[in-house]
Amino acid sequence: MRRQGWTQVVRFAPVIGAMALMGCRGLPGKLETARAEAASTLPAPYLDGLVTESVAVDGTHLVFVVRTPEGDAGSLQAHPKFAALRESEQREMPALCAQSALQPLAGTDAVFVRRFVDRHDVLIFELTLPAHECPAPPA
Repeated sequence: MRRQGWTQVVRFAPVIGAMALMGCRGLPGKLETARAEAASTLPAPYLDGLVTESVAVDGTHLVFVVRTPEGDAGSLQAHPKFAALRESEQREMPALCAQSALQPLAGTDAVFVRRFVDRHDVLIFELTLPAHECPAPPA
């Protein structure tokens, strides 16, 4: 009887392995591939002295950390033009769709995130763009 149990395990091992490989090719695998490719170019200048320092996968989110080397979150958030800056940055989020590393995620349930932090790792603001809002990559 014991032997029959092991026969079943051996018989289903290739199926279980194939299912695991298919899972790697799903969204988690695509996110990790995109993260690795994007991370290979970092750190990189972002804009006006800001630096895109890192990228990480957090569930279905691909999170880019953008750091400001000056100021702190509180004073930046209190600035009179803070809301306009945030809106301007949100309008720029679709530019992420053009990055070759991220194009395979277009049309998926992935979410691109730009997380702006100060020099002390305090969150200034965070912006999101669902990947399904990206135009399909060119054929």
